[in-house]
Amino acid sequence: MDIDIKSITPEFLKSCKVDQLIDGFASACELYSVVLDINGRILIEPSGPNAYLGEFYVTMTDPGYLETYQKVVNFIIASGEAMYSEIDDGNPDSRVSVAPIFVDNRFVAAWILYAHNKAQNQKLFKSFDKQNTVAQCLSDIITRLYAGSITINEDKKIRTELEFERQCKEIVNEILDVIINGDKSKVTDIYEKVGKIMDVDYIVYYTVDRTNPTKMILIDYWAKGGKCEEAEKSFGWEHDHYSQEIAAQIRTDGLIIDKHSMTNQMRVEVFNGNARAVMVFPVYVMGEYNGRMIFIENSKERVWTEAEITFAKQITEIISRDLEVQVRKQEIDDGWLMIKDVAEALTDYMLVRSMDGRIIFANSSLREKLGEEIIGRDSSFIVPMQDEYPEDILSMETARRVTVYQRYVDVLGDIYDITESFHRWRTYDRVSIVILEPAGNKKN
Repeated sequence: MDIDIKSITPEFLKSCKVDQLIDGFASACELYSVVLDINGRILIEPSGPNAYLGEFYVTMTDPGYLETYQKVVNFIIASGEAMYSEIDDGNPDSRVSVAPIFVDNRFVAAWILYAHNKAQNQKLFKSFDKQNTVAQCLSDIITRLYAGSITINEDKKIRTELEFERQCKEIVNEILDVIINGDKSKVTDIYEKVGKIMDVDYIVYYTVDRTNPTKMILIDYWAKGGKCEEAEKSFGWEHDHYSQEIAAQIRTDGLIIDKHSMTNQMRVEVFNGNARAVMVFPVYVMGEYNGRMIFIENSKERVWTEAEITFAKQITEIISRDLEVQVRKQEIDDGWLMIKDVAEALTDYMLVRSMDGRIIFANSSLREKLGEEIIGRDSSFIVPMQDEYPEDILSMETARRVTVYQRYVDVLGDIYDITESFHRWRTYDRVSIVILEPAGNKKN
């Protein structure tokens, strides 16, 4: 995979929820944390106990430390391993551990945990192996989400490209509206308009049979006279039973056959005597041959015009892009499943709820603590939604989209530090993510 280091941005990591996982780990260990790219640029802001957080931030942004950091980067590039070391900051008790984060096996960022005193030093020593394990897991997650390429910026880029194509022809506008709006009920109408505009008898979409690469599977088609068994027999070309040369051409540039290039042998052996003119273009998804779009004229001899060829290619390309977006969205869903796995490993309690308060996810620590099924229940029995808070529950700290406060949680029987933030979660428009940590960091 070709990795663009500049695309690994703070916004990208936030979209992957990596910042929450890293800050949650550091908070549980009571250590200072920051993530830098290989050039020393901050990707995840410094966090940690208030006592030394300001000085830690100044240190991490001090250009004077870049030379030292570059030595750390060079060590990781050479060894591919995490490191634990003293640090020359004038404090004999301080220690630092650095875990590399990779994207497709390429070192892109360093996760730094810093201990300022002896007590934190002991925690850092005990947490070093776990930190490295979490960093490896995050590397896998980020790699998958990067490969999916469905970040906000890239999604906008795809839509911008599609919007440009919409200007080509009115029919292309309608097809893209169907794709963008997801109104699949209009697909048949779109096929109808394309078929009539091109004045063809059939438009057919086949996909590759993964169990038999020489065979095709009929996915959908449009017929001038309507769908029927007789129509399907007319274009039943489910096998690449013709020459290897033609089969290879279909998979690359496509095949354009009309009055000028159709031979009797091709008409009989390839098209079973049922075609006068044919255009076949490959459908590629994520760079892999996925199937083919076929435009068929059975009724009369014809010569395809340049405009018709361009239009047919354009329709095929749009379908390819639509399928590619669907595949990428599936990869994002797979990435979310991996993030959930990391959440399950957290010892803090975590839940995700919709804006009506209904619980849609809870990690295993919380489920085991409560000892009952809570998915789908109203979350107010654990923590009320913010608009339900009584006036005596005041925020200790309020940041953008994040609220941190303390309260006694009846069902858990203790006082908890609660971090609540609002995000987009898969198919839900907006959700509240709540992390509960026992006050003073002492578990029951």
